[in-house]
Amino acid sequence: MLNGKTPLGKYLQRILIIAVAVYLVFRLRQTVQLLLTSLFLAGAITPIIEQMTNFRIKVKQWEIGLNRIWAVSLLYLFLLIVIVLAIAPAPQIIQELGQFFIKLPNLLEQIQPPKSGIANFSQDQLNHILQTQPLIDQAQNFGKDIVSQTFVFTLQVVNAIGVGVLSMLLAAYMVVHSDSLLRRCLRPFSKQIRQEVEILIPPITRCLGAYVVGRVGTSSLLGFCTYLTLSICGIPYAGALGLLVAIANLVPYIGGLMALAAIFIAAWGVDFNRGAIALFICFALQQIEAFILQPWLVAPYLNLDPFELLLSIIVGAELFGVVGAIIAPPIAGTSRILFKHFAVSTTNTDDE
Repeated sequence: MLNGKTPLGKYLQRILIIAVAVYLVFRLRQTVQLLLTSLFLAGAITPIIEQMTNFRIKVKQWEIGLNRIWAVSLLYLFLLIVIVLAIAPAPQIIQELGQFFIKLPNLLEQIQPPKSGIANFSQDQLNHILQTQPLIDQAQNFGKDIVSQTFVFTLQVVNAIGVGVLSMLLAAYMVVHSDSLLRRCLRPFSKQIRQEVEILIPPITRCLGAYVVGRVGTSSLLGFCTYLTLSICGIPYAGALGLLVAIANLVPYIGGLMALAAIFIAAWGVDFNRGAIALFICFALQQIEAFILQPWLVAPYLNLDPFELLLSIIVGAELFGVVGAIIAPPIAGTSRILFKHFAVSTTNTDDE
């Protein structure tokens, strides 16, 4: 008879465990997705929580600081305020975004290229490019869907926020009880594996935290500043364009150009000076975000050079579309950390 003590019995046990695990993951994929999202979020906020708990104020002979529970509570209170402020104007902004796409053909008709052409393109060629009918039809249909289903979109946003809140609660539990959870999860493994995991967790959490704060935070800030700029300059669809900039900026390189093109189309029919000023300020804001904020907040922790970042975005977009392009950089950064760590470990072992 086969038992767990023979080599064949051990292999069969492992195969059985893997098969059961794959089956459970398939059957409980929504729960697994929720847990993975919570784990990602916990890793992202861990560096912020550590900085908050390490901060101390000296009052005479006492030191006043925050424990993890209070730090998480304060962080979540701030996020709750931001979410409430973001939800309040959501229906109006979504409606405005739909109107922008519906009126896109009329806005494009207002753009009259110079008779001499631009960059070796004649006026007829430029008009043909601007009036690419299949793309315009798709944009119009998308806008009509948004306008006709504003309530549905709002419900979807609220549902997504509900799932996000549940993920945040699970992430908070993971952060507050991270030490005990880590010990329990690593208990079945050998001492060497436990040491490897404990070494890798800090750089991985810093990578995830830097990306979430750097990309999501700066994209939201960029969208808000764009909205203020367009509102002050009197550009129509300011709220919709601000939302479009915030979302499009999550996709590096390409997203910013697409958002600027939308701003250019909306600003063309306004006074030339105001439109030019608004477009220039929005472009300058994107450059500040890309060349000052991103290198400061993200680059030191993402561990990717520009080519690797672009390659990860292309691969992610090819596999999973826009979502893949957004999540590919932190996955690539984490993979780079793991590769460097185990490559160095292998080299040191070979040298010995």
